Amino acid sequence: MEINKDRVKVISAGLGMSIIFGLSFLFTKNALDFVSPIEFLSFRFLVSSLSMIFLLILGVIKIAKKPYHKLIPLIIFQPGLYFIFENFGVKYIPVSESGIIISTIPIFVALLSHFVLKEKTLKIQYVFIFLSLLGVFLIMGVNSLKGNLLGDFLMFLAVICASLFNIQSRKLSVNFKPSEITFFMMISGAIIYNFIYIISFDFDYSNILIPEVIISAIYLGILSSTVTFFLINYMLSKVTAVESSIFANLTTVITVLAGFFFRGEQLYWYYIVGMILIISGVWGVNYYGAKHKRKIRNEEIKSNMNIR
Repeated sequence: MEINKDRVKVISAGLGMSIIFGLSFLFTKNALDFVSPIEFLSFRFLVSSLSMIFLLILGVIKIAKKPYHKLIPLIIFQPGLYFIFENFGVKYIPVSESGIIISTIPIFVALLSHFVLKEKTLKIQYVFIFLSLLGVFLIMGVNSLKGNLLGDFLMFLAVICASLFNIQSRKLSVNFKPSEITFFMMISGAIIYNFIYIISFDFDYSNILIPEVIISAIYLGILSSTVTFFLINYMLSKVTAVESSIFANLTTVITVLAGFFFRGEQLYWYYIVGMILIISGVWGVNYYGAKHKRKIRNEEIKSNMNIR
């Protein structure tokens, strides 16, 4: 049986991305046991910006002269507001719950794209959007009864910011390459969070020497920020949106299992039900969205052939 080497590379890239992202909340939570969210963000983005500068010096990434001030609205959403909401959210809720809520980003991208980019949303997609929202509201509803709603609310705000970032990024991708956007995101994150940390008059950079903190900063700053950038770009150049969503769903499962095995978190029934609803919703939105785009593309090809 002949092995498709390109397919193996794609699957390896997807699995690598899923594992790295899936464990990211675990490393964030481990670091937040010792330092504040802003303190950790300053460390994380310092590491990630240095890694990007290193790649720039090596010539792995190239930055052309462009009007980068146009990226400011993008930077406000991410790494600005998104990581503030995400890190404070992770501080208050379990790792598994964080991953489940964050997995709804594709749903809100589809929903907001309809209003911001005027993209067509199919009726069947609304059914799957509702399914995912049902999963989120189930988790948030049960937690509100337990008095743990703050963390969920912060993660929900992080989802909104990430979705707006995604939409803004798609608009800017016409003029900027992914490597250029990523580079300035990391540099901006380092400037923003280190500035906030310094003016807080409570900064102590010796905290980065705490083993759990430095390991998490390196993991998130290099693996989760830089390495996954290359894995995602390679994977998206080879597979469809539906296929890539499978790996995104795997990320959620890995996050839940990481919280269960490494932090001893409870795997509540509503986590499992909520996760199934959300993953089903994400799959449905991606599947029917891709199917609709293929249909339009085929109609355009047929139309062009008729003209000729």
